[in-house]
Amino acid sequence: MLLAWIPFLQPAPGVASWWWLLVVPLSFLLSMGWKAVRVESFDGYWMVVTRMAAQIVLGMIGMFVALAVLVRVVLPIIPAE
Repeated sequence: MLLAWIPFLQPAPGVASWWWLLVVPLSFLLSMGWKAVRVESFDGYWMVVTRMAAQIVLGMIGMFVALAVLVRVVLPIIPAE
């Protein structure tokens, strides 16, 4: 099965069922890079990085909830012409 896998065109085998968990390390690494360039002193660096990573994850959860409400509640109410 792994021999027939085409990267960037098919989901990675073994990761497809839990890919959404990768948002946590991705947001943390993104926050590390962004804050390393933007902060003026590194005194509270890890606190700022953790706060930004949490904001990214909570924003993604909020967008998921908003889209789920839109698709499951609002769109079925709209009459089709």
